Amino acid sequence: MGAMEQLEEELTCPVCCGLFEDPRVLLCSHSFCKKCLEGLMEGHRGPASRAPLKCPTCRKESPHNGAGSLQINYSLRGIVEKFSKIKVLPKTSVCARHREQPLNIFCATDLKLICGFCATTGEHRGHAFSSLEDAYEREKAAFGELLRGVEGWRSADALSSLETLQAAKKSALQAVGRDAEKVADYFDRLVAALEGKRSEISSDFETLRLVVMQAYDPEITRLSAALEEQKRALSLAESVRGVSDPLCFLQRMQEFRERLQVLKETPPSSGREARACAFVCDFDVQQWDSLRLCEVDKISVPHESGSYRTGGPRPAAPKRLARWLVPFLLLALFLLLLLSTNFVSDLASMIEAFHEADPSRFRKLTDACLRLIEWPEAGGVAQ
Repeated sequence: MGAMEQLEEELTCPVCCGLFEDPRVLLCSHSFCKKCLEGLMEGHRGPASRAPLKCPTCRKESPHNGAGSLQINYSLRGIVEKFSKIKVLPKTSVCARHREQPLNIFCATDLKLICGFCATTGEHRGHAFSSLEDAYEREKAAFGELLRGVEGWRSADALSSLETLQAAKKSALQAVGRDAEKVADYFDRLVAALEGKRSEISSDFETLRLVVMQAYDPEITRLSAALEEQKRALSLAESVRGVSDPLCFLQRMQEFRERLQVLKETPPSSGREARACAFVCDFDVQQWDSLRLCEVDKISVPHESGSYRTGGPRPAAPKRLARWLVPFLLLALFLLLLLSTNFVSDLASMIEAFHEADPSRFRKLTDACLRLIEWPEAGGVAQ
């Protein structure tokens, strides 16, 4: 070992193994870097924050009031400054965990570069250490064996497995994409079927609204106009009472009689209320709950006689009965007409007598016959 190496060893801090930086001297005359002492104080801080500091070299206690309160070793600091000017040290890597301490120790146990603080207070305490020069020779000899291990790794098998995995991944993604397209197409067709059925049902309800409006609106308009006419007639009557001029009175009386005639010609009821109500049915959408997805296009619509079935022909028995019953009744009337010359007059008398005896039942019977006759034409809407 040369003189410079021996001098450098003497100027090296026992904690960080680097040249002294701002050296502080303890009562035992051993010197250490200020930042190394601060790290020791922080690492050994106990319940009493100002406990005496044990020297890392001789373990002798030194009272202190922080690292800044310890005596500066001016002579040692001056020697270190002069030595630094003589020998320009190469830039070394620093420890990321201990305040940028230089990595100048090799842990032979963990095979890692560490700083002096890691060696004395960190997780490497008690491990075997070696200088960088000795570690360099050992690791250089081990490099060849490690390189052969890397070169001997079965890269061909790994490459083959990688290509197989990539091909399998591509095939799986393609299968997933095809299935996703099938699902998207299925739901597109399902949504289209639902939208088409919704449009069909909505159109059917619009038709039903028109049918209901055509059944009710004329009568409602007629009766509303009659009530307005009555109000105007009553208002005119009030004005007639206070007129004393003969000409004016007669003119208003003439107008009053005209309005009264309009009211007399407007019956309060036409007997069509029951026929209009026959168009309204209770459409139960809960009947669709039993449908399967593939049967969405078979959802029944309101014009299907309220059958609410998933498919098949609608009940035709009422239609067939109406088609045969009406001709049969006409034939029976014709035969009775042939058998009795007074049939028409007798039948009219019977109808008039029945009407006078029970007008309500006569009106119901008339409406029922009209609905029965209109059944085939209405397509089963009015029941």
